[in-house]
Amino acid sequence: MVRVQDLMELLSRITALFLMVFLSPFFFIIGISSWAIQGLPILYKQSRVGYDYHIFDLYKFRSMRGNDGKMTITAYNDNRITLWGRVLRASKLDELPQLWNIVIGEMRFIGPRPEVIEHFNKDDFSFLKIVKPGLTDFSSILLRNETKILERRGGVKKYPELLKFKLQLGHLYANQKSFSLDLKLLLLTIVSLFLPRMAISAVKKYFITKQMPEMVNILEKWIPSKSELNQSAGNL
Repeated sequence: MVRVQDLMELLSRITALFLMVFLSPFFFIIGISSWAIQGLPILYKQSRVGYDYHIFDLYKFRSMRGNDGKMTITAYNDNRITLWGRVLRASKLDELPQLWNIVIGEMRFIGPRPEVIEHFNKDDFSFLKIVKPGLTDFSSILLRNETKILERRGGVKKYPELLKFKLQLGHLYANQKSFSLDLKLLLLTIVSLFLPRMAISAVKKYFITKQMPEMVNILEKWIPSKSELNQSAGNL
């Protein structure tokens, strides 16, 4: 008997493939523009930790000079980011190639953002035994301006502290995972692109306060101010 989970997985991969075909003109335009403005390579890949601790290559449109990935955490106003790269990051268009990661089954649309190997350990990331990483989740909505938030709180050296909060959000998602939750997070992600404060308030009210009230104070420490929300910076 076919499981609902398997059907949802198949639907996710087919949808991602459809979107890649539908958005192929954008892929072409971005690719040609990237090549003309900043040269090759057009794509950037970085090893991330996926489901059941499997290591995979996450793809993005390149936004930095060369493949300079020695420092895994991107700082605010990082001098490795090109001018064209800032446009891609601000619009989130650099994330489009991750549709391929969904097509081949390494990611889902909804799930905890995949972390780099350097910050991974099995105990803290035990939710990866339950769910796959995804394009968007609670942290993507709450910490949409992550590099700017880190800069205001002390820079990239504060990332391990922020990661603890993101891990709690990852466990929250894994514990509550359902089709209904995925649909809500998808809609909130779309809202966050245009009305980030509204999306953040909704996540805080209906998920954090109700289900993990002990996280409210932590959330308020990292929650971006209105000025931060008006800045553009991509997630890791």
